[in-house]
Amino acid sequence: MQEISKKYAKDKHLKEMGIIKDTDMSKIILKLERLKENRDIKYYCMEFIIFNPVRDVGEIEVSLWGYSK
Repeated sequence: MQEISKKYAKDKHLKEMGIIKDTDMSKIILKLERLKENRDIKYYCMEFIIFNPVRDVGEIEVSLWGYSK
């Protein structure tokens, strides 16, 4: 699985296969590692990372991309 930009995904007409949302980066990494076994998902894109330093809370969103069948 390779990291790409959303612009690259749109330019290559890739299909969005799913989204991972979590507040813990280590959980995101574990989920991405498990998804490497899925041959349909070729790329991932870090959509956004929002962090509130006052409350020490953040949200991370990663989209998963592959070729449409």
